Amino acid sequence: MNARWPVIRTLFSYELRQVLRDRRTLFMSIVLPLLFMPIMLFGSRKVEQVRERKLEETPFTVAVTGSQAEAARGLLEATRARVARQQPRPDQLRFALVPKDDPLQALNTGEVDLVIEAVTAAEARETAEKARKAKEPTEPESPERTEKELAADLIEDGAPVIVLVGREDQERSRRAGERLLDALRETRREARGELLARHGFPVTMDRVATVAESSLASAGQVAGLTLGRTLTLLLLLFILSGGSVVATDTLAGEKERGTLETLLTSAAGRGEIVAAKFLLILSVAIAITVIQAANLLLYVGFKIIPTSAGFAAAVTGPIAALVLLLFLPVAALFSGVLLLVSGRAKTYKEAQMLFFPVFLLGMVPAVAPFLPGLRLRSAIVAMPVANIAVAVKEVLTGTFDWPMLALAFLVTSGAAAWVLVLAARTLSTERLITASDADAIEHQGGAPLLGRQVLRWFAVVWALILVLSTQGVEGADLRLQVLLNLVVFFGGATLLMLRRYHLDARQALALRAPHPAAWVATVLGAPAALLSGIGLFMAANHIFPVPPKVLEAFGQALMPDTIPFWQMVLFLCVMPGIFEELAFRGVLLHGLTRRHHPVLVALIVGAVFGLFHVSLFRLVPTAYLGVVLAAVTMLTGSIFPAMVWHALNNLLGLGAAELNISLAELPWTYYATAGLVLALCFYILWRTRRPYPGLRTGPRPGPGSGE
Repeated sequence: MNARWPVIRTLFSYELRQVLRDRRTLFMSIVLPLLFMPIMLFGSRKVEQVRERKLEETPFTVAVTGSQAEAARGLLEATRARVARQQPRPDQLRFALVPKDDPLQALNTGEVDLVIEAVTAAEARETAEKARKAKEPTEPESPERTEKELAADLIEDGAPVIVLVGREDQERSRRAGERLLDALRETRREARGELLARHGFPVTMDRVATVAESSLASAGQVAGLTLGRTLTLLLLLFILSGGSVVATDTLAGEKERGTLETLLTSAAGRGEIVAAKFLLILSVAIAITVIQAANLLLYVGFKIIPTSAGFAAAVTGPIAALVLLLFLPVAALFSGVLLLVSGRAKTYKEAQMLFFPVFLLGMVPAVAPFLPGLRLRSAIVAMPVANIAVAVKEVLTGTFDWPMLALAFLVTSGAAAWVLVLAARTLSTERLITASDADAIEHQGGAPLLGRQVLRWFAVVWALILVLSTQGVEGADLRLQVLLNLVVFFGGATLLMLRRYHLDARQALALRAPHPAAWVATVLGAPAALLSGIGLFMAANHIFPVPPKVLEAFGQALMPDTIPFWQMVLFLCVMPGIFEELAFRGVLLHGLTRRHHPVLVALIVGAVFGLFHVSLFRLVPTAYLGVVLAAVTMLTGSIFPAMVWHALNNLLGLGAAELNISLAELPWTYYATAGLVLALCFYILWRTRRPYPGLRTGPRPGPGSGE
């Protein structure tokens, strides 16, 4: 494209003047970001002060139960007297004992903040033994005893056992438990010292050993960790909200008003129009980024609004400048995305609907800093936006890994350049910038319309799953999560798309018999693909390691001890093999095959499949499996081999975990051999192929072809 920069500059100046006259755009992109930081800092500080004062002024309510309740009440009264004697100040620990017939019920209803159970040593040991016997009968005996079991064995028969029972999900209950536990321990320590003194112990307890706490992290680094986790999330919130207002109005809005056609008849080329509109959205995004960096420096670094000394130490002038530099490619990337989305929409309303999944998807990489133990020198550096989010967190905590910072900047800049090129190519065509043939395709319906809209369907389903997981379902029973995700979302979306586009289920879902040789390739290929995928992940892990804590937490969540193995097979192997394949290698594959080359179709299906599994460290191996299953479906012309392949893949992984076999610690020859076996399986599939109906192998159809 031979761009004429004077034309682009003229168009950009015109668009900018139009935006500056729009009060709503000015408020969303300039005023709101400018005011949000001071309001948030000042408001959160005041709310925290009020909350702390209220917690300190209101006594905690405590109920006592158990056979040793009188001993517990005596200990509480001794604690009250000690606190009043040693800490005669307004914020001292204050609590009130209240009688309750059912203390645990009162705790659940909020009538009391804390319940203290006081029992004998024998009762405590009996409770620990019952808890041990209540474990799953199939669970193997562990040679290591739990902390509670060991503590129960160490209890002296003459000493009462005090158990504090609270609710972690309630602030007052949690605070009461923390403060009262520390106070009771201090009372116990004081009583122990008095007892030793009466028996002639030569020194006081505080002179036996001096225990001091020290942290190598400065106050600025601690404060920078808190700020760094949320800063990228906050910035993207403003870029996506403010930028979407400009993007929606400048393309989709002009299409609806009919002013875009007038602009197209001028001497300006389509590429120049697209470039001017991109610069407009980018200007708004950069303005938002600069405002947030300036807010950070002015309000936090220069302490215009009172904050902790740690925040001021974390945000200096050079730090704010570096953060601003790191955020520039993020602003460019999302400017291109917003422009592309607005250009593909035909109306203002449709653009708003499309921006909702884009908004949710765009916020996902910004939560990377919350992952425990995740560092920039890992696989995250190859993930656009997520790498910048982690880089900003490390910069604010005083870690300057300059090679990784530069690499993160280049990766996100490369992604921004790719999106910009894609937007320029896509929106420079008359078919998309004016939607001249969109009405014909919508009227035709069926598979061509599905091809245009199938990715939107999956974006909405992904957003719904993500939103539901943040509302507490993620911590629910594994079987409930599987039923919701597979049956309700994947199964429901598949049925809705079949009905909405009047598709023949047999053709759309590839419900046809494959060549018999495909089953041989499936049985051999499932373990080969599993091992080769693990080998691919381990090879990448040597370069960009994934934190071990992340892998351990995922394994514990995936293999709960309370679910029998046969149910794990049903919910994690059989059901995903059916419902996920109907969705991904069914309607998604069917919608894309008429629009893209088979290789690109396999890559898109694999990428979407990987994104639906959310976890960043699972993205590569899961996307790899998705590509393999898409290729199997297109070569066999049937979804059934992919279903069996998928179920076998999960079953082999589940069985290895059940038998404590680590597939990630095998000799490298296993992974290399698996790759050769997988290649042999695809050779069999190629020689006996029954191509997927409607698979496009030639050039992409042009406008007016109906595709």
